[in-house]
Amino acid sequence: MFVRTSIAALASAWVAAAQTSSQNTTYRTHAAFAFVRTGERTPFLSNGPQTLTALGAKQMYTLGENFRTRYIAGDSPQRLGVQRIAGLSVDTINNDQIWVQTLDEPYLIASAQAFMQGLYPPRNSSTGQLADGTSVDYAFSGYQYTNIRSASQSDPDSRSISGSLNCPVAQTAALNYFSSQDFRAMESANADLFDKLDVNWFNGTLPQSFLDARSAIEIDDYLSYQYAHNSTMFELLSANNTNLTGVYAQLGYLADQIAWNVYGNTSSSARASNNQAISGKTLAGSLLNSFRTRIASQLSLSDGALVTPSPPLSLYFGEEDAMISLAALLRLDTQSPYFRTIPSYSSAMIFELFSVSNSTTTDATQIPTDPSALWVRFSFHNATAAQNNPQLTAYPVFGNGPSNTEIPWTEFEPLVAAIAVSGVAHWCDMCSSETIFCTGVQDSRPDFPDAPYGGRRPKKGDDDDDDDDDRRGFNAKANALAPAVAGVIGAVVTLVVAALVFALLMLCAGLRFHRVHKQTPNLNFLKRNKPTTATLGGFKGSAKMASDPDLALAQNGAAMPDPVKKAGHERVGSWELKQKELGKDVGERNRESLDADDVVPRAVEPRNGV
Repeated sequence: MFVRTSIAALASAWVAAAQTSSQNTTYRTHAAFAFVRTGERTPFLSNGPQTLTALGAKQMYTLGENFRTRYIAGDSPQRLGVQRIAGLSVDTINNDQIWVQTLDEPYLIASAQAFMQGLYPPRNSSTGQLADGTSVDYAFSGYQYTNIRSASQSDPDSRSISGSLNCPVAQTAALNYFSSQDFRAMESANADLFDKLDVNWFNGTLPQSFLDARSAIEIDDYLSYQYAHNSTMFELLSANNTNLTGVYAQLGYLADQIAWNVYGNTSSSARASNNQAISGKTLAGSLLNSFRTRIASQLSLSDGALVTPSPPLSLYFGEEDAMISLAALLRLDTQSPYFRTIPSYSSAMIFELFSVSNSTTTDATQIPTDPSALWVRFSFHNATAAQNNPQLTAYPVFGNGPSNTEIPWTEFEPLVAAIAVSGVAHWCDMCSSETIFCTGVQDSRPDFPDAPYGGRRPKKGDDDDDDDDDRRGFNAKANALAPAVAGVIGAVVTLVVAALVFALLMLCAGLRFHRVHKQTPNLNFLKRNKPTTATLGGFKGSAKMASDPDLALAQNGAAMPDPVKKAGHERVGSWELKQKELGKDVGERNRESLDADDVVPRAVEPRNGV
């Protein structure tokens, strides 16, 4: 009896201690990295550029509000939960604390703008005070302006949003799926599906010959938009007991299947293969860079170094290709079949760097110096199910068990580094790209600083089929030329090449150089009363003028004819006379500006499909 009582007492004490410890545990988020798919836009099969719809703007604004509730301010746990990032400005946006990156597509920029309006709404009480005491209200009721970085396809930053752009290797790997036996079997099994589609639905944007399984992603994208905005198409595709029953759902299933194979479907996380998932690899590099620089900058600040703190909140806005690729590389498809589908508009992949502390007195803005105290959590925001389940759903990465949704930073960092594209030169080599920023590129420094702890320096042989990581990574700086030395070498090489070209022209084309001697002008025509042999005879030639009786004619010179009687000035049909008679405004069109001739419509860049 005594033994049982003692065991029960010990058990009660252990449970009480565990509950007390759990209550004192504090989760402190130090950084967040999110990749957000655009809000609803017009389809790619259209006659104009894609634009963000009103529904898409509302989706992004609401998502921005939810992010604000989680990381900045608000007490509503019914949205995305509450995990404050200490130190973030609450009311007024501080662009040094937030990194916003996207492509230079108008609908993506608009998506980022709508999101940021929800994250930092206008301040109605914002005013500016002048020296004379006058108060001036800010425009648009205190609208806050965000620094949104948009990258064109010729900008290296574009690879962080869609690494498959200008990447022939990725595009070739993706297109290989269309020649596989799996695709041919799927195409054969669904041949009758595309026979049911009417090419007139697409308003001339899709030829009849392209109405097949190879265009399933674009077709589903177009019909999804029409299904939501065109009442005729909605009734046609949702009607029962017709030839089109189930066609819309079947098209969506095929589009998901093809997108998974074109962008993801990685059997492992080996860097040497899975080139179709390069978009996910570049996104993984941006993620790793964000967390590493955040840790490094905070530790440098704690040491008293003068460095610029890394933004604690990084927001990337793009399309589904990068999301599917990264999900495949993280093996998220083993946790949920949803990751094998095209994410819905305004869905988000979120990574959080946090620490766990049992002390309430520790400064929440300080990152622990012990690497074992740092953790990473991945969560997914499914916009389709957001109304029923607004909370973020955490998933384990890299094949961990369902209960291991939180992974130590010391374990997460090397796993992500193994799948990430580390820099511009690495991407250019992997893609065999000839884009402008790959021409003569030299990776003189890594994209991210050496991790202060927990980092794994790339070594030869880490990846069997990878090039020398030391050349690309941390040791590349030691082998790189200084910019001044490189400039001198370039100038010398240019001069040598120019000299060789001139030498070849002299030898082969007969090019010769000679000095032209300056001739002394003949001034004999100035000698009066003396015949001369001047060739030119002065500026009037060798003729003797009536006003020059004392000048002698040159030999064989022609005598000046009798002067003609001077007549009055007369020009027949002269515009000057007409102007004088009728006035200068007759027949003259005043032109105030030439600006109209300089206006050229901006060219619309076609979307590069895979």
